[in-house]
Amino acid sequence: MKAAREFIADIAEQISMPDVYMEIRQLIAKKKVNIKDYVKVIEKDSVLSKRLIRIANSHYFGYPDRVEDLYQSLSLIGIMQLHDLMLTSLSLRTFASIPEQIFNLEAFWKYSVQCGIAARTIAQYSQIFPINPYFTLGLLHEIGHAVMFIKQPELSLQAVDESKQQHCSVTSIEHEYLGFDYTEVGTALMKLWHLPELYQQITTFHLYPEQAGKEHQQAAKIIHLAHMFCQNPVAGQYQAEFKKLAENDRQLKNMPANIDEIIIKEISVNTDTILNMLWPNCTQKLSSQGSW
Repeated sequence: MKAAREFIADIAEQISMPDVYMEIRQLIAKKKVNIKDYVKVIEKDSVLSKRLIRIANSHYFGYPDRVEDLYQSLSLIGIMQLHDLMLTSLSLRTFASIPEQIFNLEAFWKYSVQCGIAARTIAQYSQIFPINPYFTLGLLHEIGHAVMFIKQPELSLQAVDESKQQHCSVTSIEHEYLGFDYTEVGTALMKLWHLPELYQQITTFHLYPEQAGKEHQQAAKIIHLAHMFCQNPVAGQYQAEFKKLAENDRQLKNMPANIDEIIIKEISVNTDTILNMLWPNCTQKLSSQGSW
């Protein structure tokens, strides 16, 4: 983990969250605040304000009532879900400057949105609420790769390509080439952003959910299932893994037998709409066959 922290140290300023995020986190930590306090902070960032209104008017995120301004949006979304949805939008913006010739950022975020949809769907059909935080957890769980492609694009790409050719875990090859892997870099970024422990646990342990802290194992299992499924989203291919991870979890046992078919449908219907909501005009440039 020390090597991963050192890896991102000299680009920390480049990949830091904007001030508006830290100000919102400070408000959340206070006891006596109201919606107007949040509005006052977010209004400083016109792009974020517009996106939060778009999200509040989104059927996907569960807000059927039409809203016209930021105050109504925050009233509808709620403060804790505001944090997750704001984090989602700002994360995409933070990495938007990576040159396309280095990294297919748009395809990466499309894949990440699909992971978010898969995680949210698993939570929804397992009757684990609220469900929207799982979208953010799924979206961000591989963000370490985006950091690696900023600083070490050639070695990072080589590791990804080699793992696909050899049909082996990319983490082992990343360790061979760089001395750490994307989960460690992602966790270091979560610490840099001062994100809650849950985000750090998911980023660290989504490949091995049984190693997560007891209070975070259920979320780690959900993100693990989403991660695994979105690597190759084919119905029927992962039913045994879904069943195995649900064995000792009362709520995950609620997943229907055709959860994989449901996820595929949700991904097909919602991916481009959500991506365009969080990153307007991105989908106009993004090929449906693109791969990061």
